[in-house]
Amino acid sequence: MFFEGSEKKFELISRAAGFRQRPPEFVQKLVELAGAKILSKISSGQVDAYLLSESSLFVSDDSLTMLTCGRTTLARSAEFAVREVGPDNVDFLSYERKNEYFPHRQETDFYNDVKQLEACLPGQSFRFGYSDEHHLLLFHLDKPYKSPGLDCTLEILMYNLQGPARAIFDGGQTLERVRELTKLDQIFPGFTIDDHLFQPCGYSLNAVRGAEYYTLHVTPEETASYVSFETNMKLGNRITTALRSVVGVFDPRSFDVICFHSDRGLPAFEVAPFTRSNFVCQTLSCGFEVGFATYFSLSAQPRPAISLVEVL
Repeated sequence: MFFEGSEKKFELISRAAGFRQRPPEFVQKLVELAGAKILSKISSGQVDAYLLSESSLFVSDDSLTMLTCGRTTLARSAEFAVREVGPDNVDFLSYERKNEYFPHRQETDFYNDVKQLEACLPGQSFRFGYSDEHHLLLFHLDKPYKSPGLDCTLEILMYNLQGPARAIFDGGQTLERVRELTKLDQIFPGFTIDDHLFQPCGYSLNAVRGAEYYTLHVTPEETASYVSFETNMKLGNRITTALRSVVGVFDPRSFDVICFHSDRGLPAFEVAPFTRSNFVCQTLSCGFEVGFATYFSLSAQPRPAISLVEVL
């Protein structure tokens, strides 16, 4: 079985939107346009977190953050949100796509998605990293945005899980057993947790605490194992500690780090024993600095080829 774990993501900020006061039909339409379904919802009182059939949606009074994996069409959801708010009321918009394992299975590509979004709003597009390696494709609204405080989003994207980590999520477990084996619900204390085991395999987790969230999604298939983690916690000088804690659970062969920061001077994090092969940093016209880095574990051992019968 094959499932594309690599996610598309958009974030929209509008101080005039009042997203949490909108009728339920707004969120329902937002999710349906991407080709996903709502599985469950938790709330901190400041953030509503929806666990989806394909990743997650976080709704605060003035922002939407939506991630979808598989063959979803997230640009349709982003366009709907922009038109519902009104283009002049959008303070910030970003849209991301990572390089996918099997892009030929997708209904759209980044460039078509950008054309759809640019029909609503002017923007700039960037590629972080080389096209023949791990890379990030990013579109953002070309409009200055001043965050009311320190604003940081950390993404960790992990590939090719090794050892026991992949088997934990490969069917046959309970939610209680997954939590016991991984301690994923305890990495950052004080959060309300909502998680789900998919059949025949896969796992998603949302967590909220006040205005903060973190989310994690596991696609354990041997053909294309993948894990994504994201948080908006104000980690400050604890980013490296958070990186090591999350990566340590899954033991990937490689991983990417993406950091949106309203401050300047993002460091090139060191995460032993991984080797950093790429580091890109760009200040955007919207006011954020974005850092992208790729890390690999070096192995001298030969590996067998993987059959592609399921994905051709």
